[in-house]
Amino acid sequence: MSLAPAQSFGLITAYRPFLGRAENQSEQVLRRAASLPAFPKNWSTEVWPAVLPELAERVEGVLAAPAPQVWLALGEAREEGVPELETIAHNAFDLGEDAEAAAGGSASGVLEVHGPAFVRAHWPAAGLADSLAEAGFSVQLSQDAGRHCCNGLLWLATRAAELTPGPRPWIGFLHLPRQPEKRDEQANLVAHAAAWLAQQHG
Repeated sequence: MSLAPAQSFGLITAYRPFLGRAENQSEQVLRRAASLPAFPKNWSTEVWPAVLPELAERVEGVLAAPAPQVWLALGEAREEGVPELETIAHNAFDLGEDAEAAAGGSASGVLEVHGPAFVRAHWPAAGLADSLAEAGFSVQLSQDAGRHCCNGLLWLATRAAELTPGPRPWIGFLHLPRQPEKRDEQANLVAHAAAWLAQQHG
């Protein structure tokens, strides 16, 4: 997927396949969403490997000036359920059997020694959930982004933005259930979310 200019108003990231799977729901949905007429034209897209040790450097690169004003990160969730808007990131990781995500390092631990137990994501998740529901999408708010790379990204980005001088961008995370039959619906959801966030931030 080609990248738009770094100074784009908004950024949406997704993940490449992991755990030996051939596809990642978030990547497939993002590709479809970016092709929709409703997708904002001044947003860039990136697809990252789900490798926890690489996230800090990538997050630093995104938040370096000029940082996007809105960053919506997408990740793949379990097969059941509805898309979840994450509101909290926890200072912990547990990569289980995913040796690739651990990249030779520890498979469990904390993301920041002496850091707080959790941080609240800085984005209007509740308002977005209401807007998506009004548009006919089934979504819910979540206070647990897991302990894999999705939570890691939200934690690292939120903490970095907290500690960086200047205007603080909105940074949120959207978990998409691994439901291939709903990729078109989820793509429309993502496009709606990006458009709403751009309008509200405006």
